[in-house]
Amino acid sequence: MTARDLMLARLAATPRMLRELIADVAGDAGSRAPAPGEWSIVEVVRHLVEGDRDTFLPRLRRMLTEMRPTFDKRAPVLGDATDLPTLAAAFASAREQALKRLLGLDEAGWRREGVSPSRGLLDVHTYATTMDAHDTEHLRQVQDVRATLGLRPKRCEARAPLPLDTLVAALAGAPARLAAVVAGLDESQRRRRPRPGEWCVNEVMGHLLHVETEAFLPRLRRMRDEEAPSFEAFTPEPWARERDHGVDPFEASLAGFERVRRETLTLLDTLPPGAPERPGVSRHFGPMTLAQYATHVADHDLEHLAQLADCRRAATA
Repeated sequence: MTARDLMLARLAATPRMLRELIADVAGDAGSRAPAPGEWSIVEVVRHLVEGDRDTFLPRLRRMLTEMRPTFDKRAPVLGDATDLPTLAAAFASAREQALKRLLGLDEAGWRREGVSPSRGLLDVHTYATTMDAHDTEHLRQVQDVRATLGLRPKRCEARAPLPLDTLVAALAGAPARLAAVVAGLDESQRRRRPRPGEWCVNEVMGHLLHVETEAFLPRLRRMRDEEAPSFEAFTPEPWARERDHGVDPFEASLAGFERVRRETLTLLDTLPPGAPERPGVSRHFGPMTLAQYATHVADHDLEHLAQLADCRRAATA
């Protein structure tokens, strides 16, 4: 894929990543500013709506139909809905319309120009590239606010990779944390579901072994070795349906997970220079770097450690 292809794929993935980042923001949390003078999640998402719907899309239309138009400075638009789902839907609609125009362009279309009040003369390619960077800036801003709210990290959705040394340390500690959170539970407790339809301890541990073996490690290898490999969206449902994984022994799954995790850590420890920035393209995340995907592995550990803690509370109640 060319750099432009990757840019377009990121632009297309942003509405989905935004929905992922706000899906668990409940009640008035979305309107809560992390500190005085800083934006809440609602304000960040409203800014994204205004950036696409009220600025990028109308200016793009003019660039493609007029000869080098000059744009006025945009005045704030009042009256946008404050609920996050409505704002996210408005952003997705505007982005879809912009992408329809961008995806149909020939090379001459990408070179068409306009004059921005803040950036001066720029062509369509440059403008789209700035919107790609704008997306990443504000997805990361949402993740930062999530952290102040105590919500679990979704750093791959926010395109916010951890530094490699921090990442390796986090991944290396996972097996011990998994063992600790279920220590002292007997087999019947490890098979007890917190609620109907939810996974028990044994199933969670079996899932962690399965995804490390079948998805995380193979994909990290491909991103290291191939040029922008593409991945289908991964779903655990077929694995969960194939048989009752509640009978899988926890210790055996944990030992298998620890073995595969050591291979993952070896891969990260021996990456050549520049490899953390090598791209892959996920049907779920869109384009991402190897470091971003490895950060998703660390966040996935945290998600299921919390799930195991929930299982423990239910099993010992």
